[in-house]
Amino acid sequence: MTDLPGRITVLGLGRTGRALVEALAGKARLFLSESRLLAPEEKAFLAAHDVPFEEGGHSPACLAAELLVPSPGVPPHTPVLAEAARRGIPIWSEIELAWRLAAPAFTVAVTGTNGKSTTTELVGAILAAWGLRPVVAGNIGRPAIGTVEEVRRRPWVLEVSSFQLLWTEGFRPQAAVWLNFAPDHLDYHPHLAHYFAAKARIFRRQGREDVAVLGREILAFLAPKGRVRVIEEEELPAGWGEGVPEHVRFNLKAAWAACAALVGRPPPPFAALEPALAQPHRLERVGVLRGIPFINDSKGTNAHATCAALRAVPGPVVLILGGRHKRGGYEALEPLLRQKVRACVLIGESQAFFAELLRAWGVPFVRAGDPLDALRRAYALAQPGDTVLLSPACASFDQFRDYAHRGEAFKEAFRRLAAEGPAVP
Repeated sequence: MTDLPGRITVLGLGRTGRALVEALAGKARLFLSESRLLAPEEKAFLAAHDVPFEEGGHSPACLAAELLVPSPGVPPHTPVLAEAARRGIPIWSEIELAWRLAAPAFTVAVTGTNGKSTTTELVGAILAAWGLRPVVAGNIGRPAIGTVEEVRRRPWVLEVSSFQLLWTEGFRPQAAVWLNFAPDHLDYHPHLAHYFAAKARIFRRQGREDVAVLGREILAFLAPKGRVRVIEEEELPAGWGEGVPEHVRFNLKAAWAACAALVGRPPPPFAALEPALAQPHRLERVGVLRGIPFINDSKGTNAHATCAALRAVPGPVVLILGGRHKRGGYEALEPLLRQKVRACVLIGESQAFFAELLRAWGVPFVRAGDPLDALRRAYALAQPGDTVLLSPACASFDQFRDYAHRGEAFKEAFRRLAAEGPAVP
């Protein structure tokens, strides 16, 4: 456990920034800097915690600190971060700071372009079935800093993103899982190698006694120091994963490999893990209208995830696609769109970008406005035996707070659409 620096600047008041304020106020001298203008409620929140702040930009006042903690949404090219690095001021992600303050029994960290949340939940479910009372946190929902006290002498299961790993120095999980890698977040990382290097930091501090669980494609480029478990070579326990899609079996193998290597107990029954597979906004069946299923895959925020969703859904698809695109990786969609997609309904600020791609690929499309308009258009295009699939292959921040907000908006739009005509269970 590390002593807390006396003066800390927090960049950004999103979910992570709030958690940092709640956890650290009164224990260190905090300063909050936000590039946008703060809402009255946010100012009241900071005042209640006696935290001074600035809004509308990051000034030199940020640098009067012993530590900078950027929220995940703060890009690495932000000038104040470059200046802090030039001055030798440490920059840690919230994950790094939480890890230095916590005293868990052991830590399992999970990263990857896709499947992180499912695998993290599965690791937690396996450990819980063994009676070990894990704390599941990180990018999956609860910021790690808010669980530091709760996790003492308990297993810590963390979903970690490239944004969080980028600013780690000492972070050393006893089991580190890197599932897969595909072009993503190129609106944040300056190039693909930068994204890969950020992910690779999950293994950076591991020693020989630690466990490195990774896909074969990752192992081709890395040589982790820990005990290597290759996900594709793992065998699932008897009775696990029957009838689930192949990408879910992959997640199961990764979760089991990490848990078995660390704890070494007999596998729990698969029924104990099934609730972890029901991820909200991930291939979530919303309902059926006149025999046409509607599937919410709002967590499909990149092309790799949307490809997995298209493979998992049987039959022809009307695909709702778009949002804030990530500048790379979309060529992977072409063969599946040609093979499975009857038409696309384009949403969000990326409509012109996808329209150009789809014209070149010969895939029909229409443009839409709000979620209800998108569902109406998708429903009009669908034929019996088709599925309407929201899997946008894009970030949500052009129209929504996050992918969950987008998914809930589309579920509400489905309820309104269903009220316009008979729904069939």
